[in-house]
Amino acid sequence: MIDFRYHLVSLIAVFLALAVGIVLGAGPLRDTIGDTLTGQVQDLRADRERLRGELEATELDVTERTTYLEQSAGVLLENTLTDQRVTVVTLPGTTTDDVKAVRDRLAQAGAQVDGEVAVTDAWTDPNNRSFRQTFAGQLLGYLQPAPAADASAETIFGLALGHALTRSAEDGGRTADASTLMDLLTSADAPLVTLTAEPTAPADATVLVGPRPTTPPAPGTPKEQTDAAAVVLDSYVRLADGLATAGPSVTVGAAASDLDLVAAVRHDGDVARRVTTVDSVGEITAALSTPLATAVALSGGHDHYGFQSGATEPVPPRVELPSRTPATAEAPAEAPAEDEAAATQDAA
Repeated sequence: MIDFRYHLVSLIAVFLALAVGIVLGAGPLRDTIGDTLTGQVQDLRADRERLRGELEATELDVTERTTYLEQSAGVLLENTLTDQRVTVVTLPGTTTDDVKAVRDRLAQAGAQVDGEVAVTDAWTDPNNRSFRQTFAGQLLGYLQPAPAADASAETIFGLALGHALTRSAEDGGRTADASTLMDLLTSADAPLVTLTAEPTAPADATVLVGPRPTTPPAPGTPKEQTDAAAVVLDSYVRLADGLATAGPSVTVGAAASDLDLVAAVRHDGDVARRVTTVDSVGEITAALSTPLATAVALSGGHDHYGFQSGATEPVPPRVELPSRTPATAEAPAEAPAEDEAAATQDAA
């Protein structure tokens, strides 16, 4: 009986409140409420127009800056990588447009972009962990200098790919060990890499292109998934380190959060001292900075360029690399004849 009375009183109170609201809204408070609502609507419209104007101005600024950078690229990049052979390495999840932008700017800088190698999901597949451990041991005999005795499989794979792409013989071709390593990495039942475009000769430098910023895990994501993602990220950090240990290399990617490749490289103290990085992949700034950073790596330097986490400089410096054009300072063929004529005159 008490419950019924409680609900009855509650319903009566609701209807009374509704009735009072209707009476007041239709009576003495009608004009006040109407004026207030009208004013709020007008304010919202004004805010909308102001924000729309600010957005249009911002979009125009971005377009103008992008146009300026694109038009300046020729002057900025000209001859920075002339006669340098560069091979591009891509990771799973990398955007095709981002890779093309990097390749185009490398070519604009004068580089011979020779080959593109794609790392496959087998590189980090947890179901193939035992196979990779065994396979890494088989690769050790082809790595000179050999890695540390306690090197992980991921470190060995990174070094193996770096050696396969950069080791050159006296005739300028790939060494026998480098060729063997490339065959092993690409010919397994689940190949660790595939050749999007096969390199024709050893590279002077490599450029590793990674994905755009990683989406943070949703609340409640199982710890197993986040741990697995961390293992994958660490494998790619070892790859970046292996490429840089084998030869001049630049890693291009994102550093918006700790889940991104470039951020992870920069936050690993030992790796950060060996790997040159460029962040903001997908932006024109990253594409333009990559050739300049590659020249820095080829000159023996390294740094971390961009605007995101861990960057130390916004823009790489322009480095003039030594020309590969052989000197041809031979005496002209006519010189002996002139000397002979002078000697004849003296004798006369």
